[in-house]
Amino acid sequence: MEEQELYLQNKLKEINENMIELHIERRKIRKRLAKIRGESESLIRRENKRQQAIAESIHLLKSHPNKVIKSEYILQHLKDTINYNTDSSAYIFRNIHEINPDIIQIKRGYYTYKG
Repeated sequence: MEEQELYLQNKLKEINENMIELHIERRKIRKRLAKIRGESESLIRRENKRQQAIAESIHLLKSHPNKVIKSEYILQHLKDTINYNTDSSAYIFRNIHEINPDIIQIKRGYYTYKG
């Protein structure tokens, strides 16, 4: 029973990591495609934006391991990269930790990736 649980946890972690990479790759391809077509990026539904924001946040934290990053910086990064604005960051940061437990909250508004 314990082996099966460990296998499923590892499989879930692998799937979550792959989802993050796919979100990042999708954003880059959409940006290139819009540039080729000579148009601005198309609007993305709100729920997709949230998922994309979570993936971007995890990617940002993982690209700077052991560095403490302020939530305001993460939100500004989301605004600059995917044009995602939010009043409440709680949804994003709650889901970040669920997807990747290695991302922890140091204190209120400060996060880091222990890799």
